[in-house]
Amino acid sequence: MIEYNGKKIEMTEIDSYKCYNLSSKELKSLDDVHGLEGDTEVEYLDLAYNKLTSFSEVIFTLPNLKVIYAIDNKISILPESIGNLKSLKFIELRDNNLHCLPESIGELRNLESLLLDGNPLVKLPESIGNLKSLEVLCLFDTKLDFFPEPMKNLPKFHMDFSNPSLTGFPESILNIKKLVGLSLVQSKVTSIPDSIDSLKELKFLTFKDNQLTTIPDTIGNMTTLYYLGIANNRLATLPDSIGNLTSLEILDVMDNELTSLPESIGNLKSLIRLYLYGNKISSIPESILELDSLEDLELTNNPVVKEKKNPIIEKLRERDVLIDN
Repeated sequence: MIEYNGKKIEMTEIDSYKCYNLSSKELKSLDDVHGLEGDTEVEYLDLAYNKLTSFSEVIFTLPNLKVIYAIDNKISILPESIGNLKSLKFIELRDNNLHCLPESIGELRNLESLLLDGNPLVKLPESIGNLKSLEVLCLFDTKLDFFPEPMKNLPKFHMDFSNPSLTGFPESILNIKKLVGLSLVQSKVTSIPDSIDSLKELKFLTFKDNQLTTIPDTIGNMTTLYYLGIANNRLATLPDSIGNLTSLEILDVMDNELTSLPESIGNLKSLIRLYLYGNKISSIPESILELDSLEDLELTNNPVVKEKKNPIIEKLRERDVLIDN
């Protein structure tokens, strides 16, 4: 049991972790919490929605701490001693004031999830490449435009990333060969490099909410993709090579400027969901009827669904896969 502001706080359990819940308590410093130092039982600290500006040293005396949940504080610095938390698996620091991370972050060899959305980060430390257990790295709404070369040493992991002022695709991402998921969204990227297909492990890829006008032909070489999201861009066409993505299950091209689809769309034998809402599509290739796995075809707000007696549209309605209103 610990005490803060004259009130006792008992240990609870969250997701099988022994937890102290200190969220939403106007907490400015962990030094004001009594009884926490050296606690060998606590595994989870919930520090969300407080006024912390940094982690005081008391947190680094908790040898079995596995989860830190500290969203929506005012944390502007992580001390080098964070590397002492050898048991840490998950840390969420969304919506704080971090501009950088200490090099010691690379000592967290058990860290699986590092969530840093909504921080004004301008760079990542070279040591981030040492996080051998990393599975998820979240960097939405940051100021990053470069990723350090040692990230090529990371295991297979998923990276979420956005920078509202970013206009070009950061070529340094292409060095991270073991990426299995990449979300580069809510930015101003206008083009994707031809060499995107060098990311041969990718299964999930989205460029939602950018300013793309074309997709490179090389996208067709990314045959491990099961999800491709390019909604809310400025695409007028899709490349014929998209038909090579035979593992693709979900294709989201909503809110673009497409007027038609390539005949090769019929080659996507694994496709389950095709989202085309809010385009300018006036014709559908007959090959779309060859998509035997298709369950949902979203065509609302496209001219083609207003056509009377369109035989392809009628057959899609008969199969009960069409969403058009």
